[in-house]
Amino acid sequence: METDLRELVAGAVGRRFDEWSAEHPALAGVIDRVRLTEQVAASVRDSPEFRRAVEAYRHGRGELDLAGRAAELASAALRAILG
Repeated sequence: METDLRELVAGAVGRRFDEWSAEHPALAGVIDRVRLTEQVAASVRDSPEFRRAVEAYRHGRGELDLAGRAAELASAALRAILG
């Protein structure tokens, strides 16, 4: 599950960061993308929303629901960090 979360977050961060960096190339050049991804993953993992999504997954609601929710949370966390 942890590896899947990292991959999901990395994908969501990558897409959003690419969009953001096109608008802010000077700032993007000084941001460590790996640390940013780790920070977003920690934020997602620690969120009550993610815990609820994991619980729903465990109760049979499906992997796609969990993946979609994790990607949404990652995108929101990245927006909060980057503005």
